Amino acid sequence: MCASNALIYALRMAGASILCGTDLTSAGPRTVDLAIAAAKAFGVRIDLVHVLDDADSWWPESPDLQAAAEAAKEDASRYEAALEAELQKEQARCEAAGVECEAFVIRGRPWRLIPELADQRGSFLIAIGPYGSSGPRSVDSQGVTEAVVGSTAERVIRAAHVPVFIATGDQPIPDALQGTKWFVGTDFSESALAAVSWAKRASSRVGGDLHIANVVIPAGGEDKPDEERTWRQILRDQSKLEAGKKLAEYIQEHAPGAQIHQVVSADYAAHALCKAAREIPADIMVVGTHRQTVLGRLLIGSTAARCLRIAPMPVLMVPESAR
Repeated sequence: MCASNALIYALRMAGASILCGTDLTSAGPRTVDLAIAAAKAFGVRIDLVHVLDDADSWWPESPDLQAAAEAAKEDASRYEAALEAELQKEQARCEAAGVECEAFVIRGRPWRLIPELADQRGSFLIAIGPYGSSGPRSVDSQGVTEAVVGSTAERVIRAAHVPVFIATGDQPIPDALQGTKWFVGTDFSESALAAVSWAKRASSRVGGDLHIANVVIPAGGEDKPDEERTWRQILRDQSKLEAGKKLAEYIQEHAPGAQIHQVVSADYAAHALCKAAREIPADIMVVGTHRQTVLGRLLIGSTAARCLRIAPMPVLMVPESAR
């Protein structure tokens, strides 16, 4: 049994699932589409959940306000029933696509409950949408348009023990992810290696291609004709050669057969990686996340966070521990 088939067999035997959290907004169907494609690719079920934030569940106890409180509770009950009806429609879409699906509405804080539910239900993957994927955007100092990512998505990524698939971008999601191109940026860290390992298994499973890139920051100066070369240009060329050799050795050890991309750029690493991914063009970007400083679970790497905001395709965030 090949490694990818062995992985699928193990997932099925363990009753594994993909936990898909949807906010039931206009961006919600893309999140569910991504979960359906991943579930079909890995042959697992979907646990479809909408978390009704309990921040507004407090009711006044004053006798003078009881009538208003009762009316508010009735409105809340009707609202929850409407949410359940919408969620059942999404469940029907999953089942129509041939994916086993269980759906439920629960109360709590989404950023806390989604990772907890993933642990409880044996989920090996979480699929969520980025808040604001169809809403406000900003332009940074480099002129790059960035989506505004909500705190729920960021908190889920920080707390989750399993990879988190974010339905970023607007590129079409291939059915069952078949024949997809998986793009991973590596800085040779342990977190990047976790991303490479995951992407290697996933791309193998769906008959796709694996692309691995490393960003080289130029050591000095712009490219010049040979007769105008300076010591800075020589240093630049030497650094490119050494980085290329290191990348080739890395690929040979960890992902033989992957396509190699050396990206030379003085821009932010995230900008350079996303540009390279668009040029391939890649279907999925895979990024390793790591904990930083004594705050640990409260921070993720800046490159990973920026890729999440500017990538035109779905991003799979792989924690270092998921290798």
